[in-house]
Amino acid sequence: MRSRGPSPSPERPTPADLGLALLALASGASDAVAFLTLGKVFTSAMTGNMALLGISLSQGHLADAFLGLSALTGFVVGVATAAAVSTYRGGATRVLRPLLALEAVYLVCFALFWTAARHPAEGITVFGLIVLSSAAMGIQSIVARTIDAPGINTIVFTSTLVSIITSITDAVVRRARPFVGFATLRQIGIFFTYAIGAIVAAVLTKHELAWVAFLPLVSVLGAFACCEFDARREGKKQ
Repeated sequence: MRSRGPSPSPERPTPADLGLALLALASGASDAVAFLTLGKVFTSAMTGNMALLGISLSQGHLADAFLGLSALTGFVVGVATAAAVSTYRGGATRVLRPLLALEAVYLVCFALFWTAARHPAEGITVFGLIVLSSAAMGIQSIVARTIDAPGINTIVFTSTLVSIITSITDAVVRRARPFVGFATLRQIGIFFTYAIGAIVAAVLTKHELAWVAFLPLVSVLGAFACCEFDARREGKKQ
């Protein structure tokens, strides 16, 4: 999974696209697990957390507000850590592996901690789980920026949705063919993969399957494998 340059994207899926989809799956699963088991909070969707935080504060629900603050704190820590690693290492090809590995470490800790905790989790356990998951998603936000796929993010999807709608509308107005190009199809795929991650995690949570906490980790490890495959493939071309 390499950083995309200014050259046009290929008109077919690449290992990088599969890696981005797996990261989106991890993001959707993380949000669903957190919302359903840790007190109605998201660990990747910080815009939603800000809205929930404002609602909690306005209604005087301080306990819920602290949950939102925990998610924001963890996310900030993750982004700051990943940014520091990126600055120190320099270059996308030298950053992706350590960042994905670091995200995986956070998710391993989350999965083990979540499995060992009693459910529903209470007290400091909840805050610890939220911080671990949101820190992993903060790191992932930098990973997505490093890959730099045009119009695609694995954390914030509002801009992706806007891009999908404007691209299709523009094609319809201009009567262009096809209405939905490959770049837009890729955006749609990543967007719905996030939803699939949330659906799968919600179903597993409903059936109280303990390994639901490992779903984000497995997805990130899959993305790591895509990174390695893409790097080796590019190495053979050179």
